[in-house]
Amino acid sequence: MSALLKRRFEEPVYKVTIDAGFTCPNIDGSKATGGCTYCDNTSFSPALRKGEPDIARQIENGAKFYRERYQAQKFLAYFQTYTNTYDDVGRLEKLYAGALKHRDIVGMSVGTRPDCIDEEKLRLFQKFAEQRPEQLICIEYGMQTMHDETAQRINRAHDHADTVRAVELTRKLAPDVHLCLHLISGLPGENASMIRASIDELARLQPDSIKFHHCYVYENTVLAREWREGRYEPPNLEMHVQLAADCVERMPPTTAMQRLIGEINAPGVLAPMWGKSKMQVVQMISDELKRRGTHQGSRWS
Repeated sequence: MSALLKRRFEEPVYKVTIDAGFTCPNIDGSKATGGCTYCDNTSFSPALRKGEPDIARQIENGAKFYRERYQAQKFLAYFQTYTNTYDDVGRLEKLYAGALKHRDIVGMSVGTRPDCIDEEKLRLFQKFAEQRPEQLICIEYGMQTMHDETAQRINRAHDHADTVRAVELTRKLAPDVHLCLHLISGLPGENASMIRASIDELARLQPDSIKFHHCYVYENTVLAREWREGRYEPPNLEMHVQLAADCVERMPPTTAMQRLIGEINAPGVLAPMWGKSKMQVVQMISDELKRRGTHQGSRWS
């Protein structure tokens, strides 16, 4: 994705993360409570939603960091925290427009659940894409898995049919919006065969880009308790490298790879401890593809 952004905007583009005070339907009780078992929900604060978050200040603070460290000039507003379409269209339009009008912002990426999108919201995304063709407008859906039994186990509170409907509706109503799908390797109860089935299904949906990463255990989560009790075993490094290489081989050549690895050494991550940096794992995946003599799309059909 960084290469795609660099080609489009002729220089590196850095994502500035925004917390707009959203929650999720599997947190607030509309579908479930507790959130996804791998998600740290202790930082959720209803007080944050009582007033409008200062989007401009968050962008400026994030941009300042990248300017000072990397001499960055262009940024993507990344609505990442929780479900960033889980509100009425009027408030969403105000939040998104506020981010997009910042002088150094060249687009936005909005992370959400596939069951939290509808025709009205997608028309809003398409309107931004049409009115601001110089900016990149991206929506990211957390597919995570195609297996409904896994989704139920991790308390997603939606099924794979929701993902398929969201993708189809997005292609129909927001054709100028960049579509990204997320997939997690190593979710509780899943074996390599199940993960490869999800990879093939992801490829069938032909998103513009994907994020494929391993399931990691974060403190203050249900998954952390399951791990400590011996009821969950995190993915091992060798298996993830194999599955990531499988994912690259199976993706359409036109699909951009935003990421192939999750958090490793970030504060709060308890497991797995692979003793590698992200760049080292990515290099291992690249080496595995070279060993196989394959490349992206070589097994896509």
